[in-house]
Amino acid sequence: MLEITLNWTPNPEILEKLLTLSNQQQKSLETLLSEAVHQYVEAQKGHQEPFLSVEDDPIVGLYDGSPDLSRRDEEILLQEIKPGSGWTCKE
Repeated sequence: MLEITLNWTPNPEILEKLLTLSNQQQKSLETLLSEAVHQYVEAQKGHQEPFLSVEDDPIVGLYDGSPDLSRRDEEILLQEIKPGSGWTCKE
């Protein structure tokens, strides 16, 4: 098994709570931290979305338009507005 040494300066209040838990559960601090990290990693498995680049994202470019459409919406609208643009009432 890989052994890693970390330089960590914990918050004194957190360290005190960890040491108290360690004594109460009769576990080493290393074991307690390993269990906590394991629980954290397991809890994160379903919550992390995979990152897709703009080029790999199947939604980008699905419709005609630039990939940065949402960031340039106001600019694009201002360029496209003509004097007759807008809502009209049909009778």
